[in-house]
Amino acid sequence: MNDEARRAANRSTFEAVLATITRGEFEQLADYMTDDLEFDLPYGPDFLPMPILGRETWNQMQLATFAMFRGFQNIPDAIYESTDPDLLIAEYHSQAEVVRNGNEYRNRYIGILRFRDGKISHWREYHDPRATDAL
Repeated sequence: MNDEARRAANRSTFEAVLATITRGEFEQLADYMTDDLEFDLPYGPDFLPMPILGRETWNQMQLATFAMFRGFQNIPDAIYESTDPDLLIAEYHSQAEVVRNGNEYRNRYIGILRFRDGKISHWREYHDPRATDAL
């Protein structure tokens, strides 16, 4: 596969991840990740040790996280490709309702993603930690 085809496939994978989240099909998200996934949330809560290593550990975390919300939507705003076909930078935002208290949750993100063999192998996500006050 040439570089352009890899870029397109990787972009499609990330767009599928966002769509899968929006559909609420969280149990399918791990299918898009490598077994040795590294997930980093630099401004994440203190109780969540970073980085999270491994698809199964990440999967447990994401399932627990999305269970806190109702109607979670992740909407892409911009996707930037680079000279490295396996590196993608994305801007996206979310909106949801917090199950526990009915509060509205909205946040904005910048994701830096690396791919290997069509799956996400590294995902660093920057978000506004103030938005978690709604939780």
